[in-house]
Amino acid sequence: MMWREMLNADCPRDSAEIFRIFLAALLWPAAPNTTRIDSHTFTGRTLKRLTKKLNPMWWFQNDDEQRLDDGTTDWYRRGQPQWLRRLAWELRNPFQNLRAYVIGVQDRNYTVVGRAPVLTVQRDDLQPPERGWQWCLLRLLLPLPFVSYSGSRGVFYAGWQPTGLFGFKATGWALYILVTLILAAVGAVLI
Repeated sequence: MMWREMLNADCPRDSAEIFRIFLAALLWPAAPNTTRIDSHTFTGRTLKRLTKKLNPMWWFQNDDEQRLDDGTTDWYRRGQPQWLRRLAWELRNPFQNLRAYVIGVQDRNYTVVGRAPVLTVQRDDLQPPERGWQWCLLRLLLPLPFVSYSGSRGVFYAGWQPTGLFGFKATGWALYILVTLILAAVGAVLI
């Protein structure tokens, strides 16, 4: 459903739906006649224990990835000493538990609503690859936003990905914009 149709529909509006309509209207020029709203519901997820989430050492780990010694990782740094392989393995995705379960919501059940296909993080991941905006909203007690842009000169994303992982990324021109925004925010706090 396009955003103009959503505005004309006679149906009750909650805050998440109003935010969704606002985002669709805001991003309309980026994808005229192609902005469709999609949704996906995640169920059956198990909450991580609070004692784990409060442990800073656990934040550095990655509970959901394969292990170096499980027999499936012979490809990783083949020919190097085991101690070096172990160290490099542990450092390859630092803060993954923090991004997924402490700040992120990968252990929660929720519905995600956004531009179709809603589980896409970046438009250039689609087949065939596309350029432009991708966005969604995770419907929880506090709605969590996500927005990304894929262009010819860079990629940018920030927020809670459709799967619940929190993150941000900037390459090319977007990296300069992100650094400028961070410096502006720090400057605003210090003034």
